Amino acid sequence: MTKARIALDVMGGDHAPQSTLDGAKLALESWPDLVLLLVGDEGRLKAQLPGHGLVGALAERFELVHAPSVVTMEDKATSVLKERKDSSMRVAAQLVREGRAHGVVSMGHTGAAMVASSMVIGRLDGVDRPGLASVMPNRQGRPTVLIDVGSNVDCRAEHIAQFAVMGAVYAEQVLGVAHPKVGVLSVGEEEGKGTEVTREASALLRTLPLNFAGNAEGRDIWNGHFDVIACDGFVGNVVLKSSEALAGAVVAGIKESLAGSLATKFGALMVKPGLKAFFQKFDYREYGGLPLLGIKGVSVIGHGSSDAKAVKNGIGAAVRTYEGKVSERIQAGIAGLLPKE
Repeated sequence: MTKARIALDVMGGDHAPQSTLDGAKLALESWPDLVLLLVGDEGRLKAQLPGHGLVGALAERFELVHAPSVVTMEDKATSVLKERKDSSMRVAAQLVREGRAHGVVSMGHTGAAMVASSMVIGRLDGVDRPGLASVMPNRQGRPTVLIDVGSNVDCRAEHIAQFAVMGAVYAEQVLGVAHPKVGVLSVGEEEGKGTEVTREASALLRTLPLNFAGNAEGRDIWNGHFDVIACDGFVGNVVLKSSEALAGAVVAGIKESLAGSLATKFGALMVKPGLKAFFQKFDYREYGGLPLLGIKGVSVIGHGSSDAKAVKNGIGAAVRTYEGKVSERIQAGIAGLLPKE
């Protein structure tokens, strides 16, 4: 397979370009065959490369691609199509469209990154709407893929069915989940429960060669009974944002409780390894970013506050998505949903 070539929006994110350059270095060290296209203001970035260790042998595996402007949080998501055509985000997506890169990673404006991926890189044939997938930790020690988590607010049944197919491919090829168990998020596990849209989506999925197990309830995101759960982006985004807030409150509460007295501080030292593993499950940096599935290439969209570790893991997610031929496998899976001529 051709070496993965990933375009990194170096100027995207709250801590760019420091965190993105540090993350680029970590990624190049972690994946010896990786090639990075570092997209941003060339004059500004070139002077900073030595300070971030991007010299010597590593310099042979990346190149700078000039993009003079940046999409800010104040810009509209559609600005990448007109006003910000010369931005690092738009130029990075253009590199994928032109075939110079296999994927793009950005920690910048989420809405603009989705627009750039969908409209500049383009959707796969038969994919009505790309879906943004989130990897959620569960009690079984493996991830649950929840899709869509915000790119599509209003969805028809066929959209949810497509999300399920795309999520199943990602779970198998990137996360290593064999024969992933797929469900549609609903208000009850019984077949007749849910809205007309979710019931129609389930009916569609029963006709496909998937390990489809019917309705999943909200608790199934966390108990590991399903590997992939499909829903519309409105519900998915509410689940994602509330989950992030709850995880933060739980982690903060545990830390506060353990710091309360000398006895609890001593106890904290005893359970520190276990707590570290627990906290890692809820750390977005471990996954690096959310893949936008259903486009002609790879797109990973990270958190705006991403540090170097998150950037590295976001690039890693893009590499695994490319190496797993996720786009090609999604294209084949979507073919099963298309009307037969």
